[in-house]
Amino acid sequence: MVSLMLNNEYLKRLNILYIEDEAEAANRLQKLLSRVFDNIFYCINGKEALDVFNKESIDLIISDINMPVMDGMQMASKIRESNKDIPIIFTTARNESDCLIKAIDLNVDSFILKPIDFSTLIDKVKKAGEKIFSFESKKLLEEYKDVVDKTSIVFKFSSEGKITFVNEKYEELTKYEKREVKNRFFNFNFLSSVSEKTFSEIWEKIENKETWRGKLKGKTKENKSFVLDVSILPVVDYNNNIIEYIAISNDITQEEAINELLQVELIESKDILSNKNYLLNEYKRCLDISSVFISINKNFKIINVNSKFLQLTKGRVEEYLGKKLEVIVNDKTIYDEIHSTLAQKKEYRGILTITNKRGEEKYIDFTFTPVFNELKEVVDYLAVGSDISELIELQFEIEDTQKDLILTLGTIGESRSKETANHVKRVALYSYLLAKEYGLSEEEANLLKMASPMHDIGKIGIPDFILNKPGKLTNEEYDVIKTHTTIGYNMFKNSNRKILRSASVVAYEHHEKWDGTGYPRGLEGYQIHIFGRITAVADVFDALISRRVYKESWSLEEVIDYMCSKAGYAFEPRIVDLLIKNLDKILDINSKYEDR
Repeated sequence: MVSLMLNNEYLKRLNILYIEDEAEAANRLQKLLSRVFDNIFYCINGKEALDVFNKESIDLIISDINMPVMDGMQMASKIRESNKDIPIIFTTARNESDCLIKAIDLNVDSFILKPIDFSTLIDKVKKAGEKIFSFESKKLLEEYKDVVDKTSIVFKFSSEGKITFVNEKYEELTKYEKREVKNRFFNFNFLSSVSEKTFSEIWEKIENKETWRGKLKGKTKENKSFVLDVSILPVVDYNNNIIEYIAISNDITQEEAINELLQVELIESKDILSNKNYLLNEYKRCLDISSVFISINKNFKIINVNSKFLQLTKGRVEEYLGKKLEVIVNDKTIYDEIHSTLAQKKEYRGILTITNKRGEEKYIDFTFTPVFNELKEVVDYLAVGSDISELIELQFEIEDTQKDLILTLGTIGESRSKETANHVKRVALYSYLLAKEYGLSEEEANLLKMASPMHDIGKIGIPDFILNKPGKLTNEEYDVIKTHTTIGYNMFKNSNRKILRSASVVAYEHHEKWDGTGYPRGLEGYQIHIFGRITAVADVFDALISRRVYKESWSLEEVIDYMCSKAGYAFEPRIVDLLIKNLDKILDINSKYEDR
C-alpha cells in the first residue's frame, strides 16, 4: 500500500472532536490523545458536539455511541447531511449488528470495541489521517483538471466515434454549440480535409491504446481558419478496456502564423536558433517541475533522471546513472514488456510501482517512447510519468474499510451461534482458493473472499432460544432456523455495493443442494450461483474439521469420507474434487488460523 508519508507534524495540526459521556474514560483517553494531537475538542454528548462541529474546523471525529441527549449515531447522521467525507471513528462497549449496519450506511471509517487499545486507536486515526490527506490531494487534482478545462480545448468521443462532450473553450473557438455537435460522428475531417492515410493512422494508434499527437486545421462556423495542436488518447477502465477517447488541444493559430514568418526569417537570421534553444530549455524546465523524467540509451542504461524522480525515490543521481533500467523496474515481466515494445519502436504506457529508499511504494503512470533522429533511427528512449500514488491510496483505503466492516459483521453473525471469529476467515480463504482453482477470475475470487464471511449473517435475526438450543429442534424451530438465508439476502439485496450484493447471494444460496433438496428455494445444479456452491463446501468442511465448545472435531478421514459421500447430492462434484486435490493448502489455512 502506498504510504502518504504522514509525519507527526501533520497529525499534530489535525483538529480532533472527541465525544464521551463517561468522565473517567474520557480523561484517560484525552491524556493519551494529547501526546499525538495539539487540538482536541471534548464534548459529553452528540448535541454539544454538533455545536462545536458547526463552529470549528474539525478534521476527525472520535465518538462513543450510547450517550444521553443525542447518541453517536444521531450525531453522525446529522453531520453526514452536510459533510459526507469527514472520517468518523466509533467506540462502544457493545457490538450490536444493527449498529454496524447503520455505521456502514453512514460511511463510518472504523468501529472500535471498548476497552480501547490505544495503539489500535492510533492506527485507525493514522489511516483516517491518510484519508484526509488523500481527499486534500484529490481536491488539488480536481483543481488541476479545472485549470486544463479552462485553458485547453477539450472534446471527447465514444469508441463508436460519436462526440460525447465539448467544453466551453471549444465552443468559443469554433462558434458551434454543444447541441450542434453532440452525437455527430467524429471522423477528424470535421476540422478540415484530413487525408485518408492520416485518418487511418490516428484510429490505428488510439485503438491500440496509444496517444496520437499532431496538428489539425479547421474552420469555425463563421468560416475562419484555425490550427490546433492536438493530443488524442484513449481512456481505459481497470480492465484496460477502452471506455472513450479524449482530445486535449491548444489553439496555435497565432503560433503557426508566426512560425511561417520565422521560416522566412531563419534564412536571414541565426539568432532565431538561440531563441528556440531557450524555449526548449523552458519546456524542459516545466516538464522537470511537473513530471517524472528518465532518459535511457539504446542499451537500456540510464543516462539521466530529473529532480522530480529523485524527490520520489529519495535517491542520488549517481546511484542511477549508468545502471540498467532494472534498478527501477524490478518486475521482470514488466521490464521485458517495456523492452520488447520499445524494440519495436512503439510507445509503452503503464503504471509502475517503485519502492524508494525509505521503503515507501510509489505508483507512477509512465509513458516510455523512442527518440528518433532525422533518419528515423532510435537514438535513445524517454520515460515521462506522473505520480498517482495519492489516488491509488484512496482506492485502497476505501476497499480496506469495506473489508474490515464486512469481516466484523460476518464474525458477529457467526458468534451468535457460538462459532469462532477464525471460522469466517478460514471460509473466506478456502472460498478464494477453490474459486481460483475452479477458473474464476482474480476479481471474482476476491469478491467471493470478501463476501463469503457473510454467509450466516442472517442468524442475527434468529431468536437465541432457538439458535443455541442444546437439544433437538422441533420441525417448527428448524423452519425458523432456515429463514436465516432469506434474512441475510434481504439485508443486502438492494445495496449499490458489489461486495454487499454478492454477500446477499452467498447468504441466500449456501444451503441449496446440488440435487435440489436444499433451502430456501430448492435450486439444483447450476441454478445455484457459483458463490453459493463454493461457500457451501468451504463452510461444511470447516465446521466438521474444527472443534467447538459443543462438539469435538471429526478426523480428517471422516471429513473426507463425508464430503465425498455428499458429492452429487449436497455439493457440486467438481468442487469436492478441487477440495481433495488442494487438501494440503486447505489444511495449511486451517492450521494458520486455528481456533485458540
